[in-house]
Amino acid sequence: MATKAQRLAKLIKQLRGDASQRRFSEQLGVSKSSVNFWESGLSFPDTENLEKLATYKGWTLAQLQDYLTKGELPSDDSLQQILTQLRSLPTDAVVKIVSVGVETLASRSQSTQINNNKHLSA
Repeated sequence: MATKAQRLAKLIKQLRGDASQRRFSEQLGVSKSSVNFWESGLSFPDTENLEKLATYKGWTLAQLQDYLTKGELPSDDSLQQILTQLRSLPTDAVVKIVSVGVETLASRSQSTQINNNKHLSA
């Protein structure tokens, strides 16, 4: 059975893919030695860095912690993941998302209306 440290190491290797530890550390905003220590099991990230890893993966901190402690992967349901992330965002970010959503719906509504008119006149 894998330990928390082993699951973390596996996750970090998966997240960084072909990127070097240095490049990945720059993307996360941490030191290269931190990534090296996490991958080798010599240390464990603090909550702030766990949040960075969770965000990078597209998970919430709670989902990451569940994975690390229990080995349970979050649901692959993309919509559910989006809704979970939406609930954890600050209000100003939610307002931006809602605004873009309304614009998208309006645009799609207009294009559907245009297509329907084309079909009716044909």
